[in-house]
Amino acid sequence: MSFSNDDQQLQRYLDGELSETDAAAFAARMLADNDLRQRVDAMKQVQLGFASVSEASAADPVAAPAGFTAGVLAEVRRLPSREQMQQTGLSEGAIRLCRRLLLAAAILLGMGLGWQSGLFSPNGSDRVEAASPAEIEAEMQRLDDLAFEAVDSDPAGKSDPRTKPMGAPRRGK
Repeated sequence: MSFSNDDQQLQRYLDGELSETDAAAFAARMLADNDLRQRVDAMKQVQLGFASVSEASAADPVAAPAGFTAGVLAEVRRLPSREQMQQTGLSEGAIRLCRRLLLAAAILLGMGLGWQSGLFSPNGSDRVEAASPAEIEAEMQRLDDLAFEAVDSDPAGKSDPRTKPMGAPRRGK
């Protein structure tokens, strides 16, 4: 907060720090300038308010309630010691480091899986390439054949009925 020259001069006037000639010139300005006079009156009220509070507190000091000191000391004794706080700080640092390492490992694992699955093409293009409809149909046919082979190899139904494929029709046959 910056103070104007008038603010500084006003404060010096109220504190009695102006020379007699400067104080007389400032008083003459106050007579001519109503806004300046109002500001001086407001500052005097503020100073009187502070003075009355400090005089009242010096004449009648506020006493602490009964048991206040004992209560504060009991609370202080319940606080952890310096050694306990240092150990807590060290363990929090180790936990933070482990979290960061786990996050880095998860990111690397995700990138590796993405690379392995072909999301990042080796030719440097930014496109994700999908399989052609013929390739999709061939893969679906292969999976159907595997499923029906599993059903055919367990004719007695000894396998778990929850994992047994239902009698779905074969694709394209």
